Formats: sequence, structure tokens, C-alpha cells
Amino acid sequence: MTVALDIRENDVMMLENRPTKAYINLQALVDNYHVLQRQAGEKMKVLPVIKADAYGHGAVAVAAALLKIGVDFFAVATVAEALEVKNAGIPGKFLILGSLYRDDLRHLHDGGIVPVVWQLDVVRELAEYAAEKGIRIPVQVKIDTGMHRAGVPLAEAGELVREVHACPHLILEGVLSHLAAADGSSDAEIAYTRWQQENFYRLLEELKQAGIKPDCIHLANSAGIVRCVPGPCTLSRAGIMLYGSYPEPEFLDEIELRPVMEVKTAIVMLKLLRSGEAISYGCTYRAERETTVALVPVGYADGLRRRLSNTGCMLVGGRRVPVIGRVCMDWTMLDVTDVPGVAVGDEVVIIGGQGSEVISAEEMAEQLDTISYEVFCAWSRRVPRVYHYDSEAS
Repeated sequence: MTVALDIRENDVMMLENRPTKAYINLQALVDNYHVLQRQAGEKMKVLPVIKADAYGHGAVAVAAALLKIGVDFFAVATVAEALEVKNAGIPGKFLILGSLYRDDLRHLHDGGIVPVVWQLDVVRELAEYAAEKGIRIPVQVKIDTGMHRAGVPLAEAGELVREVHACPHLILEGVLSHLAAADGSSDAEIAYTRWQQENFYRLLEELKQAGIKPDCIHLANSAGIVRCVPGPCTLSRAGIMLYGSYPEPEFLDEIELRPVMEVKTAIVMLKLLRSGEAISYGCTYRAERETTVALVPVGYADGLRRRLSNTGCMLVGGRRVPVIGRVCMDWTMLDVTDVPGVAVGDEVVIIGGQGSEVISAEEMAEQLDTISYEVFCAWSRRVPRVYHYDSEAS
């Protein structure tokens, strides 16, 4: 039913500050780490993946929270990402999952940064640089077991690993690979994951026979922690599930995690839209009744996808309310006609819970025909991250 409201045209008030923020629950993060560590088992240590600013959650704060519980080894995509965390005063070791570039070499002198390599020419250039500087550089070798992305082809992997192992200026710290379909549940996807595992384990046995047994051996990503058959690995890489999101809905029945991020804003203005009037760019929405419109300060410059225009929803007063009109760079409009007592300053939940209603990152991703990874990473730095432990803000 429609709730009658006494709204002045352009009913607006001054708020304390821009209310659009991402709230990061560090206790949920820590809890998820412990859940994943139990799932991985005693023989495998969980390696947190904090690349892409910890999937949009804030790499420095995430690393600091995990450091408090004894985690001191992190995976990132680039040397620059590692330096950002290190320069913030976070000690520990950082595995560089992406490519190594020539300008990165000068940052390897002080230790704590471990490049991943998979090309022979890069290995030889790295060895030459280490010899010139009189240092030994630890490296890990990435094997392509079937992802067919970055990694030394399986047929050439043994030769490359042996060269690294024999080089006096390099330290073979580890070998790794990456699963392409561990999050899938079809027979074909399960078979492909097992085939990749068999390829990797077969290579490890060949290396063992040659007297090569690195300390760090890892294959499993988040999905692999749950789905992989246990093997000789010593590490498992936790990415999206560390942040309380599931690669596929089926994982909800297999492991219990807590969402780490909520995104909220507030109503800054209420106005009446008369029947037949249009709103926002392109006049793509036209009111079919007298409509109470809430203006909220969030748009595609913040990370809210424009594709949610006229299709998305948010939570106000414990109810789902539709996005009306096109999402703008800085603004989004909501139909709050049926929300009792709605007022300027009311909390608006974009991702998270309010009352008994929840909008998850997975739900938003499904609506956008994408994955929760992209939903998290899309929130720009214009959206402040507010860190807290459960309900206690820090």
C-alpha cells in the first residue's frame, strides 16, 4: 500500500558528512581465516590473497588484522602492492603472483618479496641481477597444469625448476599452479580439476626423485581448499572466500563464512514525483503514481554499476526499494513511497543487511551477470573504508 507522507518539495537537510561508506568487519575476516584454515587441515597453511587492495577491502588493514593472529605471509599481484603494505609498517613476506618487471628488481634487496617466475629468460635475467648485486633471491616457479594462462608449460616445467634449483644466486622456495574449474560442480569441471591435480602431483614426484623438494607447494585457490583432494601441498591460497563470499552458490552448503563488507549510504533528499513525470537522464523511468523519491549520494563513480538503473534495489527501513531512473555518476534515486516514516538521514543499505532483509554481493553480481569479485573491487577510493570488529567501530 502507499504510505501518505508530509513532504515538502525538495525536502533536504545538511548531513554531518558524505554517508556513502564501506564497512569492513575485521572480526568476520579473522573468523573466515580460521574456518578456511580448519578446512585446509594441519598440513597446509592458508596464504591470504590481498591483491587488488584485498579485493577492495583495504590491503593494509586486512594484513594488519591477520598479522595480529600470527599470519605473516601474504600474496599480492604486483611489487607495488607489496610495497604499499610493507611501507605501512606491516612486516612479513609477500608473494608476487603477477609478472616481475625490470624496475621491480631494486626492491628485492631487502628481502620479504618473493617473485613468481615461469619464463626462462626472466629466470636468467633475475639470476644475473642477483649475481651482480651479490645477493640470493628466493623465487617460486609457476606451472601451467591446465589453466593455460601464466605459467611454464608442463612439458618444460621440470627443466625450468631444475635450472632455478641449480642456480647459486637463486633460492627455489616453491612451486605452484592454479586451478581453472575448482569452483564448478559439473562432472566435466570436477574431472578437469582432478586432471590438473594429477598433472601437478606427477611433476612434484618427478622433482622429488631428482632430489628437489621445495618448502612451499601450492595449488588450491579458495574453491580448491574445499574441493581438492588432499595431496603433498604445504600452502593453500585463500582469496574470495577469505572475504566471506562464495565462488558458487553450492558452497553455501559446504562451508560457513561471514560477509566482511557492507556498503551503506543515507537519504539526503526526499521529493514527490507526480504521476507521469520522468526522472534522471534519458527519462527512462516515468512514475505511474505519485511517488516519494529518495536521493542517495552514490553513483557509478563510487562503484555502483550503471546497469542497475531501473533494475537494482537497496534497503530502506528494512524493506527492499527499487532504483528508479538511470544511476548517475554521483547520485541514485529510489522509490520509497511504501516505506513508513521515511526521512532524510535514514540509512540506506546497498550491500548488507537491514532488519530481516539482506542484499548480498552474490545477489548483486548475479543481477549484473558477473561475479562477486568484481562487485567488491569496483568500489572506488572515494568510498571510505570504515574498519571495525563486529559491532564495535575502531
